[in-house]
Amino acid sequence: MRNVLIIMAGLFVLACNNQEDKKAEKKVKYSDLVNERLNGNVQSVEETPYQVDSAGKIGNMDSCCIDLVEYDENGNAVKFTSKDSKGTVKNQSVYTRHETGLWIGSTDTKEGGKPSGSMKVGVDDKGQYTVAEAFDSTGKLDVYYTDTKQNEFGQILGWKQYDKDSVFRMQGEATYDKGLQMGFTTKDSVGKLKSSSSFKYNDKGEQTEALQTNVIKDSTTTKVTKYTYDSHDEIGNWTQRTTFDDKGKAIKIVKRVYTYRKDEEKK
Repeated sequence: MRNVLIIMAGLFVLACNNQEDKKAEKKVKYSDLVNERLNGNVQSVEETPYQVDSAGKIGNMDSCCIDLVEYDENGNAVKFTSKDSKGTVKNQSVYTRHETGLWIGSTDTKEGGKPSGSMKVGVDDKGQYTVAEAFDSTGKLDVYYTDTKQNEFGQILGWKQYDKDSVFRMQGEATYDKGLQMGFTTKDSVGKLKSSSSFKYNDKGEQTEALQTNVIKDSTTTKVTKYTYDSHDEIGNWTQRTTFDDKGKAIKIVKRVYTYRKDEEKK
């Protein structure tokens, strides 16, 4: 009997060790905060947009919308909430994450908590994305994506979109440099360009310029937006940004408020 108890105890220890090994194997690999170049243990980021007066100075707050992104302890976004100036929730998304930190879906609602859609993404045993499915507000399949590819930061490099009847509709491709998105293009089902974007950054990894080109039939439009960063907090995250149009006119100012977890709280 004593030998049996010893064997059982040994198996229990082995099982515990195996569980610890599995936990180690499931260590989170990806982080939104790292990709977004945000410093510290950020718990949430709140963005409030303001109008700009004729002199380029900050004016009244825009009526819509104040955006709040909440992050888990691994630095990955788990919830997005958008409210108007009166505090009414206009849109909200709750995100699900894979054990490695990959984004694998969302449940979306609109004003009044009404469903507005959802999405789920498969991940294989190698931690790579497989098929992604998007559903409408009633839970019915709308479109799905195949040929999804990702880089070492867990960011999507490409996909192909099909409608619910498996008709190929369009494809997208993104380029990155050390986690910073440098460009993005979409093409229709016959390979004709639909849109393209390119981005520039400063030495902090903050976006300073976005160039967007859209092609509709035989018409092509290009929009250039530039950004300057007017202030930062004590650990280096920007707290105010000004947006300029292609003529150099200030068109919007955004202020950010960060909430840090206790080990990063300001003293």
